[in-house]
Amino acid sequence: MDIRVNELDLTRAGVISVQRSLPSTDTSWQVDYAIGDVMYRVHGNAFYGRPHGQDADILLSIQTLFFRAGCPDTNSIEVMGSTLLTLSGHPKNGQYYSRLRESLLRLWGVKWTMVRTRWDEKHSRHQGDTTATSLIAELRLVDQTTGQHRPFEERELNESCPVEITLVPSFAASIRAGLFQILDGELLSRLGQPQARSLYRVLQAHRVMPDGSLSGELILPLSDWLVACGLENERLDNAKRMLELAHDRLRAEGYLHEVAFTGRGKSGQIKYVFSAAPEPEAVERLMERGVTRPVAEALAADHPERVVPALRTIDERLSTGWKPRSLAASLVDAVRNPGKWGYTAQPTGKKAPPATKRKKLHDDNHDVPADPRETILVLLRLKLGRAPSRRAVMAVEELDDKALTAVREALERPKAEALKLVKALLCADL
Repeated sequence: MDIRVNELDLTRAGVISVQRSLPSTDTSWQVDYAIGDVMYRVHGNAFYGRPHGQDADILLSIQTLFFRAGCPDTNSIEVMGSTLLTLSGHPKNGQYYSRLRESLLRLWGVKWTMVRTRWDEKHSRHQGDTTATSLIAELRLVDQTTGQHRPFEERELNESCPVEITLVPSFAASIRAGLFQILDGELLSRLGQPQARSLYRVLQAHRVMPDGSLSGELILPLSDWLVACGLENERLDNAKRMLELAHDRLRAEGYLHEVAFTGRGKSGQIKYVFSAAPEPEAVERLMERGVTRPVAEALAADHPERVVPALRTIDERLSTGWKPRSLAASLVDAVRNPGKWGYTAQPTGKKAPPATKRKKLHDDNHDVPADPRETILVLLRLKLGRAPSRRAVMAVEELDDKALTAVREALERPKAEALKLVKALLCADL
């Protein structure tokens, strides 16, 4: 039996609660569930309280920044607090810098054991193993506080304070494999409320079947589902109200087609029917390049029109001698971020999601351009033939619009001249 902890296990284990807020005294939980004939029991402990709400956004930002940095072999990245807030869609002010510090400490402090077991008919016993793991192995925050006589209270980060994060090896490996890209970043940015984003994350993980395919519908015992969402301690009417608010957003964005509660109380069931089905041919072409089935099916359902152009773009770069650290992960990134990889996908005629207050969508259904910083980092990596240094990545993240244009123009020059200019513009070793 394949035993390894990855992004899907993290979500199924209920490590991050769907709730917007939780008391710091909520420091342990237990979840039992089954996938096929394999049974799971997860027992979690959280030194600073169970992660919840915006913690999921911060974790996804860490995963994205680790991926952008080329997935360093050290499993470590150094980022600015302002970068984490910007990427997670939160304001850069004192209140959110304080919350960011709390989120990072909760993500560092959460640990869990996972028991996986399967009944062995031949030997008449349950066979499996127990894995004890976490997310962040080491965390260093440069923080501060005001008030001469309160050196340890209400400490917070600011825009110039670096954050050093070292991930545990199994979690870093799941990012290298591109498993976090089972989530659609464009949809996450439109969802707005933390509960809807968290529920989307939980649903995507539970859709993955034993063979790696994505189920078109889920029928779950309501009591088990409340545990999976971190709502097991809520009154039933409150828990259903929280879920229904998230359901409304996910239906409005075209992710969910139907949701139905059946039965009485917590002994009832909940049924989810999903809107988009993956295109089989696109799934096969992605899997031929090493993309795992869950991620391939998610991409083929979310953006089928991008698969062929992304494959063509990757092949063109390979023909020039480009050697990616992970071909599969690069292909996944190319499908998710067409602007970054320099291609335009043709619209499929799929109904565009309705506009929201957070983000106005264009009627022409064109892809939203990616952050120009991503384009610069890709071009820089191609020029260097390796991942840029951590200092270079941090310098790029902090560039203003004028400096971004200057660096992008410099990278269009011949290699030796380009690298010399970029080093001077960034004031950092490449």
